Amino acid sequence: MRPARFVRFAAVGAACGLVVVSGLAATNTVAASRAERDVSSITADQKKPKPDCNGITVTAIVTGGANGGNADELVLGLAANDGNLRGMRGDNGTDVCIGGPGADTFHATCETQIQ
Repeated sequence: MRPARFVRFAAVGAACGLVVVSGLAATNTVAASRAERDVSSITADQKKPKPDCNGITVTAIVTGGANGGNADELVLGLAANDGNLRGMRGDNGTDVCIGGPGADTFHATCETQIQ
């Protein structure tokens, strides 16, 4: 077989192969689903631990080792020890205090304490 004839034969075979593959791929379908994009914000109340805190409506999140304020808050401890002289504080309101992995001290103003 001459080289020019061989190249022409290979090109025709490759073209036929591409037509067959694309024809098979075109017959694949994906079934319809009921998946949708949910665009809603997550509130502080949805992040509280359940069922421990179901009776408390949390309105704010306090992080970074800060103390709570007047609202009903979710107070999150640090990765280090939260054992300062006063302990982790919730202050006014009904607060949920969650300590970090270190040894934490909770003040009495944390109505719900989770270590």
